[in-house]
Amino acid sequence: MSSRSHTVNAVRTEIVSAIAEVRAAARLGQDEQRVHTADWLDELFAGVFDRRGLREASAQGLTLYRGGMGSFRDVGYAAAGHAVDRLYTALRRGRSWFLRDS
Repeated sequence: MSSRSHTVNAVRTEIVSAIAEVRAAARLGQDEQRVHTADWLDELFAGVFDRRGLREASAQGLTLYRGGMGSFRDVGYAAAGHAVDRLYTALRRGRSWFLRDS
């Protein structure tokens, strides 16, 4: 993503897309916990359309990545690993102070 497209809407779209990828990988791996987590994340970002809301929702989403073994990032198959890493990157981008509103 170029710096030119770092708008609230573009980053929110990236996050929602990454959530969908996590959900798809979780379903493929029959990982119900990550499916439920993706549902929670969808709800978290459903009403977010401004910089403050995106930063707050991203911060909440990033709490999934705390911890060691057994954490959200601790996956056992490549598709989920890629999806979880992509979501992490998108959530970190959502915490940026440099997002433009449009």
